[in-house]
Amino acid sequence: MGTRYFAHKARGGCDTAPETQEHLRAKTIICKALKEAGWVATPEHRMTDAEGICIADVLGKRAAGASKGIAFEVQWSPQLAETTKARTARYTEHGLRSLWLMKRPMPLNSKEVPVARLVSSEGGFDVYIPNEALLRGAEYLNAKELADLEACWRRCGTLAEFVRGVVEGRFRFGLANEFEIRVTVAGVANWCYSCGAETQPATSIVLDLGYLNPDFPDILIEIHELGEVEGSLAERILESINKWLPKIGGYRLGQRKPKESQATYLANVCICGAFLSRSYIPFRSLEDRRLMEFELKTTAEDLAPFYKVIDRWCFIDQENSPLKKMLGIHGFPVPKKPLPPLHTPGPSPDAPLEKVRYLDHSD
Repeated sequence: MGTRYFAHKARGGCDTAPETQEHLRAKTIICKALKEAGWVATPEHRMTDAEGICIADVLGKRAAGASKGIAFEVQWSPQLAETTKARTARYTEHGLRSLWLMKRPMPLNSKEVPVARLVSSEGGFDVYIPNEALLRGAEYLNAKELADLEACWRRCGTLAEFVRGVVEGRFRFGLANEFEIRVTVAGVANWCYSCGAETQPATSIVLDLGYLNPDFPDILIEIHELGEVEGSLAERILESINKWLPKIGGYRLGQRKPKESQATYLANVCICGAFLSRSYIPFRSLEDRRLMEFELKTTAEDLAPFYKVIDRWCFIDQENSPLKKMLGIHGFPVPKKPLPPLHTPGPSPDAPLEKVRYLDHSD
């Protein structure tokens, strides 16, 4: 197949295991994917430094004479994290970035040592990176849980698809510098206790961090929590909601202080001036419906008051976006359920008897 393979002359014992068929097959796929992307692929690329000979499984460069490139390393046997870091440092000294594709990946999340998990499949290999559950809970998981692909890992396609994404710049660490978020506002069917008008108060907000940040979770904010968040992004979200909510739900959001309380909080305020206490709609529920959606441009710095970011490697693939987890504003996991559209409620004979009425799913 034209794949070069290095073996040194036998001189006594050797700690290096023979190259497996899986290893050879993975390198062949990487070389082919690089060439299809217009890159130059060199298997078993040898380099010399003060420590001796250093060999990269596959060296990828944009052009034959380019000074920089990417060293692709396929590690099928176990390897200590210290060894991985040391070998990565050697590639860095040669002006190369590195990417480790491991059967048993360690470390899990490091900007300096990018690592992905390689899993055998019927057609070759699939590539996986850690998801939110693994990044936040790795120290509490046992070996079986850590290996669970569905619970702790996100599939990034086949090895060939992943390599093409890497050379196209779609494998990135951390949040994008600037990106658009989609803001979804949910609400319920209700009426004002003061004027009796049929209304639709807002209950919660979900921030989707957009296609540039596919591996970061959606963020859930209860309406009263939005008033506790400082910064320009919170102000712009509130401004956008108040632009449309009076027309859609008959309310606007404003700070209110109950008579017997020293604290103020963000509440739904009817156009008649009466406000809906958070004690009546304290949590997001199955009865919530989608009130509105809009997009805002923001930055990682503006997002910081909403969410304590755990930076991680992301793989951008708009055609195969991953299913996102949802976190509450304080970092706790939230069951993610789809929000059906909100139907405008008609006249109700029992309207004066209750302060909040939820719509059934059949409405």
